[in-house]
Amino acid sequence: MAHAERLPPLYAPGRRMLLAGLLGLGILAGLFSIAASWLIGQLAAGFTMAALCSVIGLVLGFFAAKYLERVLAEKLGQHYVAQLRRGLIAHALRSVRGPSAGITIARSTNDLSSIRNWIVQGMVPLVAGIPLLLVSGIGLWLLHPLLAASLGATLVIEAALLLGLAGGTFASARSLRRQRGYLAARISDTVAARTAITSGGGVDREVARVQASAQKVMDASVQRARYAGALRASALAVPLLGTALAVGACSVAGLPHTAVATALTLMGICAGSLGEWGKAVEYRQNYKAGRQIIAPLLAQEQQWSGAQQAPASTRNAKELMGQGSAVRIHPQLDGAEAFPVLRAQPGERIQLLGAPAACSALLAAIATGSFAQSGQGQAGVWIAEGRSEDLPPTERRKLVGAALESMVPERGTLGRALRYRHPGSAMGKALELAQRCGLDLQSLPEAEQSRLRRGGEPLDRGQQAALLVARALLREPPVLVLDELLTRLPADGYAYVLGRLNGYRGVVVYSGQLPGLQATSQWRAAGLPAGRQR
Repeated sequence: MAHAERLPPLYAPGRRMLLAGLLGLGILAGLFSIAASWLIGQLAAGFTMAALCSVIGLVLGFFAAKYLERVLAEKLGQHYVAQLRRGLIAHALRSVRGPSAGITIARSTNDLSSIRNWIVQGMVPLVAGIPLLLVSGIGLWLLHPLLAASLGATLVIEAALLLGLAGGTFASARSLRRQRGYLAARISDTVAARTAITSGGGVDREVARVQASAQKVMDASVQRARYAGALRASALAVPLLGTALAVGACSVAGLPHTAVATALTLMGICAGSLGEWGKAVEYRQNYKAGRQIIAPLLAQEQQWSGAQQAPASTRNAKELMGQGSAVRIHPQLDGAEAFPVLRAQPGERIQLLGAPAACSALLAAIATGSFAQSGQGQAGVWIAEGRSEDLPPTERRKLVGAALESMVPERGTLGRALRYRHPGSAMGKALELAQRCGLDLQSLPEAEQSRLRRGGEPLDRGQQAALLVARALLREPPVLVLDELLTRLPADGYAYVLGRLNGYRGVVVYSGQLPGLQATSQWRAAGLPAGRQR
């Protein structure tokens, strides 16, 4: 298997005891089954109350073992899926061009559910079932070797059928996941564009397109159901054949009716375990299909995370704040819209000139520190002797303030969103700055405790802009990146921010038309020299 298709190991700290417990429960259930089967055989020879009570006690023990097995399996699956979910969300947030909301939701639900189902209902029944089958096989061997042979033949036939169906199950699972992802992305994009669709009279057209995608999901689901049905039917039918073989073996061997009762009880217990195998193979193929999607993303996220955990800078953000440090920005040098290296001194206001998409991408890269993803060691933002992209994210965010059109406030309280870059800032000073930028706290009954959701509601676009600009300006970071988001500010707020920017002590980099902002130099794309470079 390629390294990119590997998921984090299941046998890891925090899960080892759960795995050991599951293995122990499987062995314990097998011992309970042998003891109960032997006592049932004794009951066939002659009824005694002591034997019946013993059987009842062993059945209750078997019940407790299987109950605990299911609980431990769920704990194991949830612990593992939580680790994967953290990686997926981190990848979506760090990615330069993140996936659509629909794709992210599908990965975080459908694909992670397939992995969880394999662990809880596929792998665990195998881990716990194999010891049970081995112990039961030993019990049948002690009764007569032919009985053990009948169980072995049943296992071979079952394994051959399941292996033969596994390939088709995997292909159908991949197809279904792909179609579900397309459908989730289409629904997400359609709902996001509802205003434009409704105003253009296209509701029926878009619903029809969604239905067409949904039909593909339905067809893929039916195809997968064909394989799933065959898997589960074989897992239930073959044990019946095993029971017939066991009865035949008892007849050939001339075993007494006590041994027959014991053998049939053991075969019944084995049949229950074998009945899980069909689901296990189905879940395994679904897991493999989900793994092919998730594993490369987690590998990439681990690479990005590792790059951030090895800072080269010997200075921290506190040392670089408010010292009038020189700034050097080293973008990715590729493509027709490449920007040269920029060197700037404190107090400069630099206008970015180039294609709108290229300017937006560059400002986003400066704001997020995503230069490291380019693979170029020199790409990034240098502030004095420190490199902002080499600092941990909690430190880097203090050095670069950003207010861009592509941003929306996070879900949570307004106060949390306002101090997101500097959680330690005084709430009073942060709110005062936000009000001067145009945020109207009087319209919010709960003031800074107001809950923001769905991209900043209940704030309107102008109020959201005031919040984002105030956050960017908080504590005057050495680098400030802006775009035409500022034009959404209320008139008084825009005038205040303009006054702050024209006298800003750090370096301001902006794109778009911002009336009244006095540029000291320009940073041009496509190989043209940037003004005042050194």
